[in-house]
Amino acid sequence: MTSLTSTLKTRFLNSTASTGYNPAVETIRKEQYPQLKDAVYLDHAGATLPSQHHLQQFTANLTNNLYANPHSKSPSSQATSARVDSARQKVLEHFKASIHGEWDVIFTANATAGIKLVGDAFPWTRTSPASNTTRASKLTILREAHTSLVGLRGIAHDDGHGDIDVETVHQRQLEQLLEAPLKKDETKLKHRRDHASTQTTIHPSPPSSPNASTQHLVMSNIDNDSDKDGEPIYNLFAYPAQCNFGGRRFPLSWPAQIKDRFDTPTQKNLVLLDAASYVMTAELDLSDHPSSPDFVVVSFYKMFGFPTGLGAVIIKTELTDKLRKSYFGGGTVSAIASDESWQVYRTSLHGRFEDGTLNFLDIVALDLAFDSMRKIYGSYSTISPHVTALHRLLYQSMRSLTHYNGTTLCDIYVESTDSGAELVGNPNMYGPILNFNLRRSNGQWIGYGDVERLASMKDIHVRTGGFCNPGSMQRWLDLSAEEVKKNLEAGHVCWDDTDILNGKPTGSIRVSLGAMSTVDDVAGFIAFLEEYFIDASDPDAVIPTVDLIRESEELETTDEDPDSMSSTPVQVDSVIIYPIKSCRGYKIPQGQSWPIAPHGLLYDREWMLVDEVTGAALTQKRFPRMCMIRAEVLLNQNLMVVECDGDLSSGTDLSDVLKTSASQKRLYISLDEMPIEAAKSSSRVCGDCTAVVHYTAPEINEWFTGFLGKPCRLARQPVASQNPHHGTTASSSKGKFDLVSNDSAAISPSSRFVKSHLNAPAGAPILLSNESPFLLIADKSVERVRDWVDEQDGGQGAVRRMANLSVDLDKKLRHELTSDSFRANFVTKGQQEGFEEDHWTRIQVGQQVFDILGPCRRCHMVTIDQLTAMKNSDVFLALSKNRKSAGGQIFFGMHMLHRPDLSIAPYEVKVGDMIRTRGCVSH
Repeated sequence: MTSLTSTLKTRFLNSTASTGYNPAVETIRKEQYPQLKDAVYLDHAGATLPSQHHLQQFTANLTNNLYANPHSKSPSSQATSARVDSARQKVLEHFKASIHGEWDVIFTANATAGIKLVGDAFPWTRTSPASNTTRASKLTILREAHTSLVGLRGIAHDDGHGDIDVETVHQRQLEQLLEAPLKKDETKLKHRRDHASTQTTIHPSPPSSPNASTQHLVMSNIDNDSDKDGEPIYNLFAYPAQCNFGGRRFPLSWPAQIKDRFDTPTQKNLVLLDAASYVMTAELDLSDHPSSPDFVVVSFYKMFGFPTGLGAVIIKTELTDKLRKSYFGGGTVSAIASDESWQVYRTSLHGRFEDGTLNFLDIVALDLAFDSMRKIYGSYSTISPHVTALHRLLYQSMRSLTHYNGTTLCDIYVESTDSGAELVGNPNMYGPILNFNLRRSNGQWIGYGDVERLASMKDIHVRTGGFCNPGSMQRWLDLSAEEVKKNLEAGHVCWDDTDILNGKPTGSIRVSLGAMSTVDDVAGFIAFLEEYFIDASDPDAVIPTVDLIRESEELETTDEDPDSMSSTPVQVDSVIIYPIKSCRGYKIPQGQSWPIAPHGLLYDREWMLVDEVTGAALTQKRFPRMCMIRAEVLLNQNLMVVECDGDLSSGTDLSDVLKTSASQKRLYISLDEMPIEAAKSSSRVCGDCTAVVHYTAPEINEWFTGFLGKPCRLARQPVASQNPHHGTTASSSKGKFDLVSNDSAAISPSSRFVKSHLNAPAGAPILLSNESPFLLIADKSVERVRDWVDEQDGGQGAVRRMANLSVDLDKKLRHELTSDSFRANFVTKGQQEGFEEDHWTRIQVGQQVFDILGPCRRCHMVTIDQLTAMKNSDVFLALSKNRKSAGGQIFFGMHMLHRPDLSIAPYEVKVGDMIRTRGCVSH
């Protein structure tokens, strides 16, 4: 397949498509954003990045100036007040809202806090038994709104004070209402409204609900629509300037259109604009005061990357007397009595609503951010054409990615006009965001979690999930409200790892561009998609392999065992390694071959955690939270990346929460570096005493100690050779294990060997695995065990399992039996029945041959859910009833030993390898 990215940058820079692209950004990025070295950062819609100049100026300013709480007259307090005033003025100037005092800026913690402030202060009219009004205020929200806007509906019902109407509207429905011709009665009403406009300030009105009409929106009984004192009823329309899900931009002309179309003398309507996503790369002009929204909320980290704890509401000052205030904090009152319910608020909007001490140091940073932005980029206006050119290139490149059979890789969630014209690349229609999912060549979805994990390995930063935008998610993923509820019942909650349910994605992937993005970011991401997700050939096709185990030979059979071989194609469904013993497994990505070393799969169970005092190995049976520690091996970077899940059980106390919060950072551990010999000790693993060396770096051991709440160290077993092209031979007839290396370095004898109860030659080495180098299970056998769980106790097992799925879903207290519960190295698929593997004696996986050594003896560890660390005894009970040997051992899965003498180098396996099997008369 010809690479789409080899000449992508050259073709782009030499074409008219690069119009607007600023090549100087490539130099700016190197000088001002060192944190981006070797990274592809595509999450600017989540947060853009601070420049080095900005951070240096902030540090220097704090070092050279004395700032204090501004609620005083001291020199340091006055210096703070001056900075706050300066920042407030720069915000107004940036949004061209500084004329004649028509606007004010209220600083908040973020855009969400600004939205909540508007909802709390809005002059709602509520219906209640004691009310004399015939209508309540209406809150109308655009479908594509962020959850923070949707959250306004939480104020709709106020016990004891009545309700307000809440509606959701689609863009097309709103535009149809705005474009519909006025009826006769509405024309008369508009005349009265126009006459009143010379005496009354007119505010924009919200659109109708999806099922409403203009007759419902503009009531004919206008004399009864106002409060008893003649005050008009106020409605609120809330919408985003740019959808944070997919980048769709909505008309900034709507406030003026709504005002002209729907306002009446007795109904005034205000517009709240969520501009947080929009102003990330675009300029917002509020200079046309009459046609502008009434409230605008922003978060400054979206614009500058820093400060991250500061947002603002920009409000028309004419609303000062309309907004209500209930709670008040320090600094917002001009006078107050302690023994009487009497207080007088400050006169300015910001003085009245900025409760308590402002985040004044972040406001200092904001004041400096505008200066840094101008110094680096010249003008904020240069950002939009730059990201628009990159956005168009990214979209067109993703659309061109196809599999071998011509099917497209990316399902991109963008709109087109009725004529089919694309809107991406038009900054009036779309901001620099793309939201999508991936499909395989057969049309099946690729889980967004798999994409994110693989991207992280390549230092590509994307965002996945639902993006706090329920309307867009349901629309583009074709999810009804009922399906969302059923997904919750199935155990899926926001931010978990369940990315596909009932054949549909539960979320998607989002990439977004910012001021410091370059064409190299686009090219790097396209190369990543092309390398890891494009099917160059049919991945489901059966690829003939050399018959290394003489499968075609006639095998001995009996009447009890008429078919000693599986009659259907069997293949490898998963290849898993467990770098750190008793921690979560790492599934080898599809398409990646994984080397086989003398002791097992490369880097499988080479590390472990040991008690800091006794040196004993820690296991999941004593510390179930170990299964929430994930270790991924990046062969091309010689790194092991360790991170953990933050999911906590219902019994977790505050100390455990703090431990988890402190453990969220990743650990990066070199694969080539062995800990110092000074830390060498002996540890016991499954009864064996084995030599290990401890890591002494505090940041490593404190990470594990903090997460587990147990003083421990990371240890590694020294391996003389991990040469994947080893020439080790095994011979049962000799009764010993000969060690021969293809390279000049001899392999030192291991201190641990395959357990004696298995059918293995003496001296077969293992590292820190319990019994053998490899463990195999079959997906069909897992299904059988799941059936047993459901059937036990007269069907009560199924009842209990479903009950577990519905308990405390936010914390995922559930145990759903999957192949992960059995911690195998190979999971196979394609068997007709469960436990066919019980009758195998030798198998061929791709070009590799393995001897079956015997069944795996199971312990209580199978009761631990590998995603949640929760325990459930039903699985162990089901196995004990159905899979118990004559000697009382519970078994499931088969141990294996690699036969390099019968295999073909290089010794590697991968997902999708076909499996040939040799059977036996009985086991």
